[in-house]
Amino acid sequence: MTFILAAMNKIPLSICRVRTPHRTIKELYIHTQSFVPKSPPVEPIHIIKLQNFVNDSKKLLVLTGAGLSTESGIPDYRSEGVGLYARSNSKPIQYSEFLNSEERRKIYWARNYVGFPRFSSFKPNTSHKVLADWEKKGKIHWLVTQNVDNLHAEAGTKNLTELHGQIEVN
Repeated sequence: MTFILAAMNKIPLSICRVRTPHRTIKELYIHTQSFVPKSPPVEPIHIIKLQNFVNDSKKLLVLTGAGLSTESGIPDYRSEGVGLYARSNSKPIQYSEFLNSEERRKIYWARNYVGFPRFSSFKPNTSHKVLADWEKKGKIHWLVTQNVDNLHAEAGTKNLTELHGQIEVN
């Protein structure tokens, strides 16, 4: 598949290769964390305030996006310096391009086909698991996400709306 896509001269060869490098846990952690935007440490008082808010609440609605899955190893698009747009020239295909160009659809599906094995290997992180736990405890009534990674469902969230659909691995 790699040589077919590269021969099309439409996708950089680096995107076409599916690699399964043999990394230590430490190397994998460092690589995964390279996608996480830099931020100052959370002060303990803010964690306590959040926990008190959740404890005192009933039927919370939670909205999540790409930032929640960066610690699972999935880069977001817009974070300065570490987001996908900052690290590559790749931009998402526009809906009108997808509809109007058979060639763009082929490129879109080829990139997804090649990237799927890596994408399907990501696992829920602590944030996904905490949100699922809060739902089980009756604190979260519904969770809405912009992510297609299915990690909320894998973590155990049941009351879930995935605004952009999902890519599920069977």
